Amino acid sequence: MTGKRLAELRRTPSLLLAQKVLRRVPFRPVDVGKLCFLRLESIPQIAPGLLRGPGSVRAATLDDLEALVKVCNHRDGFLDRFAAGDRCAVAEVAGRIVGYEWFCDRDIHEETAWGYRIIIPAGYVYAYDAFIEPRYRNSGIWLRFKAYLGDLMRETGHIGVLTFVDYGNWPSLRTHLRFGFKPHTEVFVIKILGKLVSSASEKTAFGSRL
Repeated sequence: MTGKRLAELRRTPSLLLAQKVLRRVPFRPVDVGKLCFLRLESIPQIAPGLLRGPGSVRAATLDDLEALVKVCNHRDGFLDRFAAGDRCAVAEVAGRIVGYEWFCDRDIHEETAWGYRIIIPAGYVYAYDAFIEPRYRNSGIWLRFKAYLGDLMRETGHIGVLTFVDYGNWPSLRTHLRFGFKPHTEVFVIKILGKLVSSASEKTAFGSRL
């Protein structure tokens, strides 16, 4: 192992090192992670001049299912979300869907990757599973999703946004913090044989460590 590589490993947080090791095991029988929850205690406000770049964002319907599956092959999950009443926004460029984001305003949402039950505060919208095709990232589409969410919240009377970013996804975390999201809670999760077996949460200021 080179000195540069060894130095990188020493700088890597222990949780991320554990993830790398566990995720190399076939079928991933054990996994660990940390969910960094953030809150935006207001309705997103986007100046029109910031909505640059290609594309537009609109509400999705079941008629968009096949196009959504082409972006991410998660048909059953998408169907479950539509059936539960969650809302989906899609980004289109030249008539083709290139991204999406989901929103939930029920009392509880079960996060699918870990099976963690998320309690949504009264008056909040939970924003989750945002995806943009790599070639269109940093093109302004993320802000268009937030503008759409702001319009949705004004229509439905919501006052805040809850979301989470996986620990270690520093670019996404920095983007949310720059936008005005505030760190709220970290949830440490352990999954064995595909089932969540342990979780622990604590108030945090993880944004100060970036």
